[in-house]
Amino acid sequence: MSPVRGRAATAARAPFVVLVVTLLAGGLISLLLLNAAVNQDSFQLNKLEKETTGYTDEQQQLQQEVDQYGAPGTLERKARDLGMVPGGNPAFLGPDGAVLGTPERATAPPAPPRPTAPTPSPGKPPTTTAQPSSPPASTPPPTPTSTPTSTPGR
Repeated sequence: MSPVRGRAATAARAPFVVLVVTLLAGGLISLLLLNAAVNQDSFQLNKLEKETTGYTDEQQQLQQEVDQYGAPGTLERKARDLGMVPGGNPAFLGPDGAVLGTPERATAPPAPPRPTAPTPSPGKPPTTTAQPSSPPASTPPPTPTSTPTSTPGR
C-alpha cells in the first residue's frame, strides 16, 4: 500500500464521516428540542388539571349551597320571614279541563298579641323601651336555571 493511496482513502472517507457526525448531531439536537416541547406541554397539562380540580371543587361547593337554600325547612323559614302563609288544599285541572278538588284560600294564623305599654305615673316622664327591630328581609337566593320540562297532554 502506498502512502498516496492511503491518503486518498482517508480523504474520500472524510466527507462521509462529517456527514454522519452532522446527521447524528442534528438528530440529537432535534430529540432534545422535541423532549423540551413535550415537557413544556406536560407542565401545562398538569397546571390545567389543577385548575380543573379547583373549579370542580368550587362547583360542588356552590351546588351544596344551592341545595341548602332549596331545602324544605329553609324555604318555609324564608317564606314565613317574608310574611307568606301555607296554602290551603289546592285544586287541579284534569286533561279535559275539569276542576278536580275544591280550592281553599290560604289563611294567616292569628297574629300574636302586641305587648301593651305601661301607663306612666303622674309626675314621671314616660319611659320608652327599645323594641328589638326585626332583621331586614333577605332576598331569596338565586335559583339555578333549568331547562323546561314538557308536561304530558300539552
